[in-house]
Amino acid sequence: MEDLVFPTKKGNPATDSLRVAKGFGKSHAHVLRAIDNLECDPQFRQSNFGLAYYLDKQGKKRRSVIMSKDGFAMLVMGFTGKRAATFKQGYIEQFNQMERQLRSVENDAPMVNLLEHTQREVQVANSKSVNNHQYLLGGVGSVIEYNRANCVAHTGKRPNAIVKEAKERGLPCKLRTSAKEVLRNTEPETAAAMSLADHMVHVGRGRVTLEQVTPVTTQAKQVFAGLLQLGFRPSQLNS
Repeated sequence: MEDLVFPTKKGNPATDSLRVAKGFGKSHAHVLRAIDNLECDPQFRQSNFGLAYYLDKQGKKRRSVIMSKDGFAMLVMGFTGKRAATFKQGYIEQFNQMERQLRSVENDAPMVNLLEHTQREVQVANSKSVNNHQYLLGGVGSVIEYNRANCVAHTGKRPNAIVKEAKERGLPCKLRTSAKEVLRNTEPETAAAMSLADHMVHVGRGRVTLEQVTPVTTQAKQVFAGLLQLGFRPSQLNS
């Protein structure tokens, strides 16, 4: 059986409607209709199915759908027959194997060097990753609760209070689009510590909580402050 599962840019195993159609011997149009007609709630659909495109033999842009393991399971639940059963088993094993491989790489990989967390692009990427993780755990409410707790743990203030104070101090609008953005411009060591917390919680994938990492990341804030004061920058990591 050819490779039916692949890792996404976020490091999660996935497959797509084209692979499903080929694997189960169905037309791609049939698979797309089956996905469109799934009776699942909007949150499940948003979390487990994503829009993608490909070029057909004539070079025309066509729709396809990327799906998670749960999305795949929901889709093929109604596929029957001996061939369908064989491919279901093969898909599930490939999903499990991909998850093991990704987990192994993740566990073996060293933590991102501390100084990398002073980079805005790293901070933004970590924030997006942990927000996605929290959304899958409990929706928008979980995202809001996590970010509020992270902010309070590292500043003693709620996000809206930080933004309000920044406005009162006259910080430009573009620099106070969020509490994290305010901190990136006023307390870079705090923003770096919060980025480290985001990274550790995301990498922990449910095994590590914000409460567990906070003692480490709050101490790291002093380290970040010292490194920045000394003038070190991420480009000097490997020198």
